[in-house]
Amino acid sequence: MRSNQLITGVLAAVATSSLIGLGSAAHAGAPTTTHEKGIVLDCSGTWRGEHVYSSLYENNLHGNTIQVVIGDGAVAGDSRRTRRDFVDGRAVRGVLKLDGRRALVEGRAHAVGRKTAVHEEHDDAGQHITVDGTHRRLASELTLTWKGTTVPLDCADSFVYDLQVTRESTVD
Repeated sequence: MRSNQLITGVLAAVATSSLIGLGSAAHAGAPTTTHEKGIVLDCSGTWRGEHVYSSLYENNLHGNTIQVVIGDGAVAGDSRRTRRDFVDGRAVRGVLKLDGRRALVEGRAHAVGRKTAVHEEHDDAGQHITVDGTHRRLASELTLTWKGTTVPLDCADSFVYDLQVTRESTVD
């Protein structure tokens, strides 16, 4: 299922970035477990004939990231980390500068359907990472506005997550 692949990719990026943030490699010791909650709004569309990829990612422990890429980066692309949430109730709003102009992702999103159990294990950056929890699909109606053009976004692979993440060193 695509959502499980997204969780793995997102958590791998967070695990790696949190290690880089510490400025050192993983060292042997007791496993650490965190409770991570947030959303992934993973969207695509077409802006003036160019493919658009947009991602709004929230994580209660590791901060939030917005990314917008137009034309596979040939037209424009950037990302930005922030502590500000993108989702407030059902309202969604994320802003990013692309080539000096404001790119705005906005609209509405809400959780739908049943929670799905998630269990994953993988190794990354000297750690064995075990993920247990749930995710629930997000239904959304989002648009991207950039350089005076507003286009709809398809965010079918979006979800809310609630996870216990255990990291254990694989380095002695």
